[in-house]
Amino acid sequence: MTTEPAALINSDAVAKALADITAIEDPVAREKAARQLQDALTEAIAGPLTEAKGVRQQAVLELRETLTLAKVATLLDLSVGRVDQLAKGK
Repeated sequence: MTTEPAALINSDAVAKALADITAIEDPVAREKAARQLQDALTEAIAGPLTEAKGVRQQAVLELRETLTLAKVATLLDLSVGRVDQLAKGK
């Protein structure tokens, strides 16, 4: 992987935005600003989150072609139940 996933999120910018919002004195304006930030964050990650879920499912299904649930679980450091869920797209 060329880019670490954590590097894709500018946590300093998010923290600054939250600090700025927290400092808003008017509770109505503060709530609206917080809602806008929440909506922007949700929109920014919704697509990539769904896509990453699909990538995980495909990887598990590929492993399941030749390995048991238990062996896949061991390789991925997950429970057998979680591997089964991933294979089913949950």
